[in-house]
Formats: sequence, structure tokens, C-alpha cells
Amino acid sequence: MYLKERLAGGECLIGAGIYSNSVEMLEFAAEGMDWIWWEAQHAHGDWQTIISGVRMGYAMRIPVLVRTWTHDFGTIEKLLDTGAEGIIVPMVNTPEQASEIVSHCYYPPVGIRSHGSIRMDCVEKDADEWNKRVVTIMMIETPQAMKNAEAIANVPGVDGLLIGAEDLSLARGKFVDSKTAHAKVKDDVKYLTEVCRKTGKAAGVIALSPEDLVERLKEGYQLICADFDVDHARNQFRLMREVFNEAIGNSGA
Repeated sequence: MYLKERLAGGECLIGAGIYSNSVEMLEFAAEGMDWIWWEAQHAHGDWQTIISGVRMGYAMRIPVLVRTWTHDFGTIEKLLDTGAEGIIVPMVNTPEQASEIVSHCYYPPVGIRSHGSIRMDCVEKDADEWNKRVVTIMMIETPQAMKNAEAIANVPGVDGLLIGAEDLSLARGKFVDSKTAHAKVKDDVKYLTEVCRKTGKAAGVIALSPEDLVERLKEGYQLICADFDVDHARNQFRLMREVFNEAIGNSGA
């Protein structure tokens, strides 16, 4: 069953966030996950690395969603031409923007996406079949986007809305840090899940810890990114350093 079908069926799905653009890290981090978030907006990997990450996802039978850094239609189509199962688009503020983006994610007659990727043909030659599996997630990260959330969700072809708590809290003048951003916009958090329930679309979010993950599920979020590889590495090494310092202090070494 495609990721798109699982989302439409209401399944709660957990994904691994890959910020490092490391295929080796993906291989370890994504084991047992339902999907992969390949970061291309704030990370600095090249096209070949994205292609390799998507290929590793296919080898592991885990679908990859790429977060783009732009609304540029040529770039969005090229990212999908890597064979990625779908795309996460930041800073979508209006239904008009969402409609234009979606049109370039689907082949005719559904959309206007250009056909011709050899990589895509290696995975699935049937354009109609790709239309059945491509996932489009719109990020809600500004007060304007939140105001238009229901209209964006109702755009045909949009599969889900993903709250960008950090940017949203920053835009509302409430930003402290990534760990507290979600709590600072709790009214928005609640509203977005209500919109997604009403429109039948998936509500997406990033969970920063196991405790956060449980809370996000209780709130009604369905598509959850279990934070990013670099954050997990940093936190674990930080913990090891703290334990080391404490052990050294207690031993008197």
C-alpha cells in the first residue's frame, strides 16, 4: 500500500528526519520507520545526494518525502523526478499557492507536470500510477497560512498540512527555542488538527522527543517526523559527555 493510501486511510505514521544528507545515516536511522523526511530546505546536499537518499529509501522499501526550499515549479518537478514519493513544501500561505504547487506534482490529466525522467521510469513507468502515489504536504508556518489553513487543505491534491511551529511562533512574536515553540502556539496546534479532521487531510508535525511524540499523537497528529538525525546524534553525545564529566568528578580522576 502506498504512503498516500495509508495517510488517506487515517493511519498514524512515524518518519525519520535526515538533515545530514547522509545516505549512511539514513540506512541506520530509517530502519523500521514508515517514511523518510529528506531535508533540502535548510541542509546543503547536492542533487546526487538527494537521488542517492531516495534510492536508499527504495532499497529499504521506505518512501521518501523531500522538503523543498522553493515554490519554483521547475525545481519541485526536478525533486520529484528523483523518484521521491512526495514533497513537503514550506511557507504555503494561500490556497492559490497550494493549487499551483499541486498542479506541478501530478501528471496530466490531473496536473501539468512534465514527463521525461528516466529515474522515474526505472521505478514506475505508468504516469497514472504515479498520480495515485505522489504525496503533497503543505507547511503552515505563518499567521496568514493559519488563517487560510482550511482553504489550503481543501485544494484538490493536497494530502496533508504540516505545522511549522518554530516559524509560526517566531511570526507571532513568541519564539524562544525549538523545544518551547510548539507550546507557544498551542491554539494554532489545536486548530490545525481540527482543520485536518474536518477536511479529511493528514496533520503533520515534528516531534522532538519521545514525550513530545506521545503528546502529538494525543493532539491528533497523524504524520510525525521523529526529529532529525543530527539532533539525535547531538543529544546522545551531549548526554555521554555529561555522564562522563559526572563520573570523572565522582572518581576524583
